[in-house]
Amino acid sequence: MADSRFSITFSKETSKCLTGLAEVRNKSVKELTEKLMQQAIELEEDRILIERAAELDVPGTKKIRSEDINWDTVLAKRVEGTN
Repeated sequence: MADSRFSITFSKETSKCLTGLAEVRNKSVKELTEKLMQQAIELEEDRILIERAAELDVPGTKKIRSEDINWDTVLAKRVEGTN
């Protein structure tokens, strides 16, 4: 696995904001930065999923409701395919 350490340099303004927020939250700058980065990553992942869903939403195509799918069959086939 690749080294997961990063060295990031922020602008003075961003550094000052991080320091102030860390003090208010009673956390280290490292802890707060990790938390904020994780939230930003999750938000970006959500945005990508929304964009992809919008691309797949083609007008006039048949819609399939989740309730109409036999999930036991789907999941069983998926498990069979991984063996």
